[in-house]
Amino acid sequence: MMSVLLFFVFMQEVSVSASEEINEKIEKLKVEITQTMEEHNIPGMAVAIVDKHGFIYTEGFGYSNSEKRVAKIDEETNFHLGSLSKVFTSIAVLQLYEKEKLNLDTAVVHYLPWFPFNEITVKHLLQHSSGLPGRLNVHDISNVNPEEITEMMEAKLKDVSLVGKPGEVYEYTNMNTDLLQRIVEEVTNESFPNYMETNVFHPLHMHRTGYYTFNSDHLRNTADGHRYHWGKLKPYDEQLVYATSSSAGLSSNATDLANFLFFLLQEEKGHMLVTQDSIDEMFRPNQYGLGMNWFIFPHNITMDGGLPGFTTSMVLSADRSFGLVLLANSKQDVTLDTSFNLYKILEGTDPTPLLSSNYPKVSSEAKTVLFAIMILFVSLAYVVGMTSYRMVKGERRLFFKVPSRKESVHFMVVLLLYLSIIYYIYVILPFYIGVPSLFEFKKEPDFTSGLAIFSVLYTVFSVVLFWHILFVNKVENNHKANKII
Repeated sequence: MMSVLLFFVFMQEVSVSASEEINEKIEKLKVEITQTMEEHNIPGMAVAIVDKHGFIYTEGFGYSNSEKRVAKIDEETNFHLGSLSKVFTSIAVLQLYEKEKLNLDTAVVHYLPWFPFNEITVKHLLQHSSGLPGRLNVHDISNVNPEEITEMMEAKLKDVSLVGKPGEVYEYTNMNTDLLQRIVEEVTNESFPNYMETNVFHPLHMHRTGYYTFNSDHLRNTADGHRYHWGKLKPYDEQLVYATSSSAGLSSNATDLANFLFFLLQEEKGHMLVTQDSIDEMFRPNQYGLGMNWFIFPHNITMDGGLPGFTTSMVLSADRSFGLVLLANSKQDVTLDTSFNLYKILEGTDPTPLLSSNYPKVSSEAKTVLFAIMILFVSLAYVVGMTSYRMVKGERRLFFKVPSRKESVHFMVVLLLYLSIIYYIYVILPFYIGVPSLFEFKKEPDFTSGLAIFSVLYTVFSVVLFWHILFVNKVENNHKANKII
């Protein structure tokens, strides 16, 4: 009897000790989040911590909008998830696989007859090993009609060359998951949002999770996105389209995502969505460390998402005993590192200092463009200033003359250089970025606006050079002219 009593006393002490330990870790989590928000000017964040037994902790921090400072973030506040949406698409595909409505090793062309690559399978799309170029996306397709979306996707894939052999290459591209959306719609004969609501979100009691960004059915208590523009944080309104629902279009919150995490961590799923075998398959890495829309590392499993105004991150322990999700309503790389810091705290190790100096508010690419603008401006000022000075002194005067051979060569060099640079900025660069035009590249507003300013200034500079070659001429020395006479 005494041994039994001692056992219960011991278990109670262990329970109290464990409770104190988790409370201590939660306090450290709070400090880490609030310090990060203050250091990096993040308006709002929300976090959820879950283990195999259920919820450990959920909370919201800060505000939905940096300017209004009115609506506070809580665990029910919705954030746009960006690429974190992809993990839910993986669940849907595995679900359909278990229902024998599709096969992971079957070629995509079997489900989408218009698809131009016979060797790419469904699993290749899930693991980003299809070989489709990373620049491909459907962000510019505003139509909601699946047939018309299909026509536009088919046009985008026409004449595309794969970057490698399917199954033997890693190339992350949104197009992989956008194609999965069409496959789901084809094999179920219903819209992708409807299928996800009925078969994924509703069973998991994710009542505020859905694809709300491509129509007017926005929920109340939804955070506004923010991004930096030349060093100043500004609100940014996300405008996604139906065609990107599967790859970037999901909206959710800490509570709903905690339900999803709990589902992933349970060892016996039974009636819940998919079997344990399918979950294990989803987390099984290929040779590049990719699961099915998950990055598999030795110590953890992660997926993150980024939109022009939001960043999100989900991290699971390698043994899938616990996990966390972190949501932020600003586009900053520091959010991903913050989620790993929170993970370290839960593991019992010290977080890494996230200094603002390591996360510049203006990107290096934008700074390069800004430097080029400054050089161009100085060059333009020099040419105009020196020409004006020499005209005032009488050393130059304006009149048109047929250019010499040397001047003609100068003219052609300036013209070809101008056309090449403008062509690169407005044709080649958008092609490789994967946008229809430069101004559709909304993830880097500083880079985009900087290039626009550069191109205008460069046009003015080139016109000045053309004018200088054709109209600005030296005035003959009077002494020399008189001697000749």
